[in-house]
Amino acid sequence: MPLELRYAGLDTAMEQRLRLATQALAAHRLQARAAAWDGTRCDIVAADPHDAYGRRVIDIARRRGTPVLEIVEALATVARLTRALHDLLSRAAPPSTQSTATAAPTTSASSTPASSPLLKMATDPTLRGADVELRRDGAVVWLLASTSRVVSASVSDRLRACEQLASNAWSIAAIGDRQRSRPPGEISASLDAFLLMGAWSARAHLPSYPDDDVGLRDWPDLGAAGTIAEALVVVQSLQRFRGTPERIAHRHGLARADVDACLWAFQAAGLLDRSATPSAVPPPTRPGGLFSRLAAHFGLRVA
Repeated sequence: MPLELRYAGLDTAMEQRLRLATQALAAHRLQARAAAWDGTRCDIVAADPHDAYGRRVIDIARRRGTPVLEIVEALATVARLTRALHDLLSRAAPPSTQSTATAAPTTSASSTPASSPLLKMATDPTLRGADVELRRDGAVVWLLASTSRVVSASVSDRLRACEQLASNAWSIAAIGDRQRSRPPGEISASLDAFLLMGAWSARAHLPSYPDDDVGLRDWPDLGAAGTIAEALVVVQSLQRFRGTPERIAHRHGLARADVDACLWAFQAAGLLDRSATPSAVPPPTRPGGLFSRLAAHFGLRVA
């Protein structure tokens, strides 16, 4: 089960960085969930010792014997937070939890519903390559295949949708023409990274990817997901050779579940070439490639 992290006394920007760092722990095969301190017992507490409320929570946690990460200026970046959390969580997790967190997950018993946004984007012909909208409890997140971006009103909405991408907690539907003039917000991030991080965090529960011979149409924009070393190996492999999930895993010594998660994410992003008889001509990239997608993001066109 994921380790439970609670935070207190942090400003909004630091909360967002801490949540991103918690997600990035998946690259180290540590599963953790971050939420605001609510007084209940948890596995680790992150708090600002210079904040009155933060100091109070730190005192409570230490009396309970809960490991504490003091959020100081030296931990101002996501990378440094991820490293500090990894070190502390590795020491804090009981042996049974550590073995579960570090062992390669299996996909023998999938618990991911076919109605989950991730699998619907990967398998539903009406949604594949389309701009779609996720909704839950008033929160709205747009996944824009046309520009390869995720758009939301807040970072927390996007993180929550990413964490639950392989569940049916969020509804999914194509964005209609009338909706396009009313985006949910101005917070934007890489769609490829969003899909990969969502699939990666749920890889123990995903079904096995079909045993198809696949290639890569375009290099994904991994963004924050670039810390997932296994995904980089899969990308580099597919750039050089087509292969089945089993061959990719065997060739590079990867867990099959890790490869499956990458392939589900890449298929949902429209990055995979699954043609049975690949042409001698390189497969087309997404319209215009990376530079055109960047131009579209800023409202420009490339001639």
